[in-house]
Amino acid sequence: ISLGLVGSEMCIRDRYINMQLRHLTTENQKQLRTKNIICIEHSDSYLKELQARFPDIYNSITCIVDDYKRNQGEVNIQDRQVSVEDTSYLNDIDYNQSSILITSDYYLEAFDKLRNIPEVVANNQSIYFFANKETEYELTYREQYKSDSLRNLVIFRSGPHASAYVKGMDFTDNARTVFEYMLANNYNEKYELIWLVKNPDEFKRYQDYKNVKFYSFDWSETENKQDRDRYYDALCHAKYLFCTDAYGFARNCRKDQIRIQLWHGCGFKTRTNFIPCERRYEYNIVISQKYKEIHRDIYGLRDDQVIITGYPKEDLLFHPVSKEKLQQLGIPDSDRYIFWLPTFRTAREQLKILNEHVVETEVGLPVIYRQKDLDNLNTILAENHMVMVIKLHPFQKKNSVCCGHLSNIVLIENDQLVEADIQINELLGWADALISDYSSAAIDYLILNRPIAFTLDDVEEYSSSRGFVFDNIRNWLPGKEIFSVDEFIEYVKEMGASIDSSKEKREHIRSILHQFDDDQSSRRVLDAFGIMLD
Repeated sequence: ISLGLVGSEMCIRDRYINMQLRHLTTENQKQLRTKNIICIEHSDSYLKELQARFPDIYNSITCIVDDYKRNQGEVNIQDRQVSVEDTSYLNDIDYNQSSILITSDYYLEAFDKLRNIPEVVANNQSIYFFANKETEYELTYREQYKSDSLRNLVIFRSGPHASAYVKGMDFTDNARTVFEYMLANNYNEKYELIWLVKNPDEFKRYQDYKNVKFYSFDWSETENKQDRDRYYDALCHAKYLFCTDAYGFARNCRKDQIRIQLWHGCGFKTRTNFIPCERRYEYNIVISQKYKEIHRDIYGLRDDQVIITGYPKEDLLFHPVSKEKLQQLGIPDSDRYIFWLPTFRTAREQLKILNEHVVETEVGLPVIYRQKDLDNLNTILAENHMVMVIKLHPFQKKNSVCCGHLSNIVLIENDQLVEADIQINELLGWADALISDYSSAAIDYLILNRPIAFTLDDVEEYSSSRGFVFDNIRNWLPGKEIFSVDEFIEYVKEMGASIDSSKEKREHIRSILHQFDDDQSSRRVLDAFGIMLD
């Protein structure tokens, strides 16, 4: 396959198959105006841009093909319902009357998939792809810089896609820990370090560091040419690109650019949709051989793409914040701390998925449903000179949990940590025990080999809805199981009496799920990819 720009069209030709992938432009759109349009992949944002730029083609859409089941059903196109079908739909259409238009960031992957469908190949017609605004810009800059050498430049991005932005999540997790390690060890003397965040002005505290810059990920499609030039200069010349979660910004990287998916956790939950990522990034890091096998399978990766280094953010567990920082968060001094990290989920049968952010109980918490039970828990904590810190999910607001003003129970929400510039593992280093559910935070915390308990009041619902990466999930939970408020109270009393009833099980599982038990994962990540000081 050869790839090149021909005028304003991009063509990809196979030496045996006369199929071509063409970039839809104002010049060649007339080829599609008399056709029924079948879009490949359902994207609301792509359809919106297609409607604005090519209304005639948008109005000619008769079907959308998407193998992701959650996208299937119907979509409204100009006040008419258009079905979203799986790929089998392409076997029975009249190609004399129809044309295929790819509406996806990953148009090259979609084209490769079409090349393996005999009915599409036999038709021997051009396949078009619609480039949204960001892709149009990137194609231009990629062409401009295609002959340039890469620089010792490292790009960092944390958190989900820009459309799912939550304050603070764009500068946290594994990517941030690697970045802070590089600064602490003067890697910025050799490497340019560039962060893609929402609002660069929030990071002026780093402005005096050599070779450190913060750019907005919104600059990828800004009308401000100076900002856009800076963004694509970095994207097209970076030798390394680190991300935790969102990786679409690096979808069209050169073969000599190295994309490293740090991810945000080795946990219990399975993936909600299967999209092979073998071509979407070069490497994925994990914490053990067991998770290497899991990530290889659920992300569709080759064995050599999954590298065991440990998670950089777990380094922070060994270096918690000062007690003064705890007090700034309203956490009182105490002999012992129990941290509870509920993810606030409830099954919604009509959606066939789990909403992980809302619990409809008297106090807004799982397991501890009633105020009188919460009051009783507070009394037991006080009697045992312990404080429970409830860290809310980033999408959960403090005012949705009705705990009142309890002496030994403290609520912490995401905005407080962002304001104090504290990452969750810097707090969990203080935890003498943890209560979790199916969060990957429990696997992080496991490295410390301290008591853990798991609230399992909805384990059956969760297993049949989203599901887990392990069969027989209860066999893989390294701690005490809690199904009721009485068992919750029992666990707290055990902690007060220094009873570690799940130690043997925990240590066995820890030996399987963690290959390392130190604070050197950041260094191992950099060494693994040849990012070294001279």
